[in-house]
Amino acid sequence: MIQNSQEGGRSQRLSEQAKVKCFGSRAALCAEATISAGDSTPPTATINLEVAPMDAGRVGWGRKIVIQLSNSELPLLCAVLLGYLPELALKRPDKGIDIQRQHNKVFVRASAGTNNLFLLPVTIGDSFRLSALALVQLKKQSGISDDTLILAALRGAASLATIPK
Repeated sequence: MIQNSQEGGRSQRLSEQAKVKCFGSRAALCAEATISAGDSTPPTATINLEVAPMDAGRVGWGRKIVIQLSNSELPLLCAVLLGYLPELALKRPDKGIDIQRQHNKVFVRASAGTNNLFLLPVTIGDSFRLSALALVQLKKQSGISDDTLILAALRGAASLATIPK
């Protein structure tokens, strides 16, 4: 279940923040609602994406690759998950997470340095939960409470995106 990251005016502990976990045979993904902690920007709702390897049925969270989505990346993630864009490349120095729509799944590829390549197909059910979490955070980030307006704004923003070839 997706829960708000604030209840009754108080911030929740990290362990209580809304999150969606997806598991494959070779990797796992955790998308977690959070508040950005940028020095030059005010705190805002966003998502941390964490991808880690699976080893003998256990997740190696100690080797996870983490990317916190920027204000401009969260709407793009929503656009990919809702089918308005085919893919998204999240790049940081020395690491990245690529998300691509494929037949019957969303495919996640995370890499960082040598020997750190994690691949994960995300099922339709898990992509639904990821979409819901991303939309909750986008509503908080944008201050737009109307669902129809959020979807229209996402369609418009997605139409401006240039997909790298």
